[in-house]
Amino acid sequence: MLQKIFPAAGIIIFILLSGTVSELSSIVLNIKSNLIILSGAFFCALVSYPLRLFSDLFLNVRKAFSGEKTDLNGLIKQIEVLAAIRRRDGKLVLDEKSKNIDNPFLKMGIEMIADGFDRYTIFKTLERRYDNFLQARRSQADLINTFIKLMPVFGFVGTIIGLINVLSNMGSPELIGKGVATALLTTFYGLLYANVIFLPIAKKLAEKTKHDAMELALIIEGILDIADKTNAKAIGYRLRYCIGDYFQEDWTVETKSQAPPMRLPRLQPILKNKNP
Repeated sequence: MLQKIFPAAGIIIFILLSGTVSELSSIVLNIKSNLIILSGAFFCALVSYPLRLFSDLFLNVRKAFSGEKTDLNGLIKQIEVLAAIRRRDGKLVLDEKSKNIDNPFLKMGIEMIADGFDRYTIFKTLERRYDNFLQARRSQADLINTFIKLMPVFGFVGTIIGLINVLSNMGSPELIGKGVATALLTTFYGLLYANVIFLPIAKKLAEKTKHDAMELALIIEGILDIADKTNAKAIGYRLRYCIGDYFQEDWTVETKSQAPPMRLPRLQPILKNKNP
């Protein structure tokens, strides 16, 4: 609930600030200032990055603000079930169960196990997919950071344009006022776009990347354990232990347990009495 309230509150504040400035200036000047910033920033970004990256970024930002996250606890339970099937029923049944898996990354790993790939090949394939995922998210983060940098820059460009108009029309008080207004408005909108819109988007995307990277890391560890025919309960204990701190820090994880984090039992050596 709070995740939806805070963005809405930020949008309302942005509209109020923009409306206050709009009341103090004409509509033409506001449109002109926004066009200088938005057209300049988007043109530079379009020249620098492929169009596919814009669509991927829009999709991930929408998912980040909608609160769509994988339930990590449910994912671990699913890995436990698949591990039990691998040990009890073999590869053929595991191959049949893989058809019902929705997660494409987990499905690919299970299919590789069912097809008889060795552990090293499975690990290198999943690792490459994981690296590609991180590289794609880095590109999206670079695109957002580019907008954060360009918005104030084109705000200052508008300021320079406004000052040029002022200096070229020193004999006309009306044109001097319009030039000063353009100079100040473009700076204001540039800083507002960068800090009120694009900076929160960058932070939100970084948190989603952290969660998704944790999900893929769990899947890789689980797939390798399934390939080694590790006991299902042992896999669950280890994966939950690995993300114990993450469950405590991230309150957005679904079905979070209120109990203290689980810890692996400490093994005690068994001493045998020696008869003289």
